[in-house]
Amino acid sequence: MRIFIFTLSLLLLTACYSAPQVSTPPPGFPEQSPQYGESCGGMTGSRCSNPNEYCAYTQQAQCGAADQMGTCSPRPQMCTSDYTPVCGCNGKTYSNACTAAGAGISIVHAGQCRN
Repeated sequence: MRIFIFTLSLLLLTACYSAPQVSTPPPGFPEQSPQYGESCGGMTGSRCSNPNEYCAYTQQAQCGAADQMGTCSPRPQMCTSDYTPVCGCNGKTYSNACTAAGAGISIVHAGQCRN
């Protein structure tokens, strides 16, 4: 009889236990916020995980030469039409720094590229 009461007690206790509820974000809420500023480039040539970012190098990093690291930065969605030419790391001249960044290209130097 004791075994029966013990078993029944355990059964009732496990029935009363409820697992913790996992909350889900409301519809339209991003599951993860973007993490700008991740390192990219370097010896491993790591790329930015977000397709709306590009690997931005400082001018001192010389477009990643000698395994220099860059920083994942958001690509601009809109740029002004002012003409202040810059030379991109791909050897192409862009009308301004914003259009180069929009194309996902860092800048080597101000002014047109020398062919």
